[in-house]
Amino acid sequence: MKNRIILSFISVLVLMFGTQSALAASEAVRTMAGIMVHLEHYPSSDEKGKLKSIADNMAATEQERVLARSIMNLKHKASDEDKGKLKQVMDDSAAPAEVRDLAGIILNLNHMPSAADKSKLEQMMK
Repeated sequence: MKNRIILSFISVLVLMFGTQSALAASEAVRTMAGIMVHLEHYPSSDEKGKLKSIADNMAATEQERVLARSIMNLKHKASDEDKGKLKQVMDDSAAPAEVRDLAGIILNLNHMPSAADKSKLEQMMK
């Protein structure tokens, strides 16, 4: 009986902390969301430096590196070369929801994010 209570308690703790970390966007996603929420046509030189750091960081996921390179290449909208990669990220059910959402925002960008997209980006930044 005592072991059962301890196991139940440990299970609850694992679920609480595991769920919290799964719901939190990665540092790379938060950085990219921060860049995108203020984007006007293309990223600044400083922002491109941050994106390059993400794109070159082997600790970042492949999807995060794709997103970083796609944002670096933005000129009013996603490049034709990046659109296919962004679509793959959007369709990857194994990718976190924030990553899929960010891919969709980049893919559908027209000079700057829409008000609805900015709201999603602000949530990703938390």
